[in-house]
Amino acid sequence: MSETATPITMPDLATTGSAVRILRWLVKPGEAVTRGQPLLEVETDKAAMEVESIVTGTLVSTHFAEGDEVSAGTVMAMVNTASPAAPSPGRVPAPAQSAAPVSASPKPANAPTGMFARNRAKAAAQTPPADAARTPRPILSPAQLVAARRLQQSKQTIPHFYLQLGANAGSMLAQRQAALPEKPVWDAFFVRAVAVALQQYDRFCYRFEDGALVPQNSDSIGVAVDIADDLRVIYIAGAATRTVAQISAEIRAAAEKLRRGEPLPQASQSGGAVTVTNLGATGVEAFGAIINPPEAAILAIGAVAPQLVPVDGQAVVQHRVQLTLSADHRVVNGKYAAGFLAAIVREIEKP
Repeated sequence: MSETATPITMPDLATTGSAVRILRWLVKPGEAVTRGQPLLEVETDKAAMEVESIVTGTLVSTHFAEGDEVSAGTVMAMVNTASPAAPSPGRVPAPAQSAAPVSASPKPANAPTGMFARNRAKAAAQTPPADAARTPRPILSPAQLVAARRLQQSKQTIPHFYLQLGANAGSMLAQRQAALPEKPVWDAFFVRAVAVALQQYDRFCYRFEDGALVPQNSDSIGVAVDIADDLRVIYIAGAATRTVAQISAEIRAAAEKLRRGEPLPQASQSGGAVTVTNLGATGVEAFGAIINPPEAAILAIGAVAPQLVPVDGQAVVQHRVQLTLSADHRVVNGKYAAGFLAAIVREIEKP
């Protein structure tokens, strides 16, 4: 057999040019690895995710430890790939043997794969017995740890202020009920409305960094989703020029990939300008959300519900929704943010 050493480099996963931090190596030197198999878990400036091997072979070395920060393009490991040598004339090749070490406890065929499945299996394995005197301590996944750290940093360092407006959701409700063959997700309407409003209020496409405003260079809108108790953000690009049905299909497809533990396309992971977060399905009427750094704002969406409102001196029942905008006061002032929120409402209420 002849072997070729293949370098494994850190892909470009971050959205602000920052380095990527290694959370955990999933394969140790000397162990076999297949193409597409997760090699390690990393933390970007947005979330925790897995980096997969680009070849099949044996991991021979890792160049960084857990906790190290690595820039995109840096070689972080080496994998030896073996190719069979041509057999000598008159000789029968010996049976090939696996390069992977024999394990005393072979991995079962139905062993959990993917970061979220492994986290749930790990949590179940480490939960104390039911008859133990101590209370079981939940184990946080890497994604939950990243969210906790980033949201704490956001609340401590970003001067949030909050604006709230109600919107007539009747037009959205009618469009959704008439949609065939599949009703769009509610988030799709709000993603498109925010994207259209951003064309007029593009100050929200900046972030505050080192005492100056820096352009995000992105028109993507983030959608916060809960995947197995992990908070993730899916980014939708070009939403202002796309239909609600197209946006909805992309949100559904990306969420399903996350549930299966599959990586998202780079476009769905790249950072955006504003994120929307929706608790309407829980019945929550209104809430204020924490900004997803380095963005300048987040739009919190409550439940769509019937309400009595005065129209031309008469009490009329309307389906309405409460929108709460959390904004970074270093980037925008109250009047500008109010105009942005009003533009979102106008787009939502269009027939």
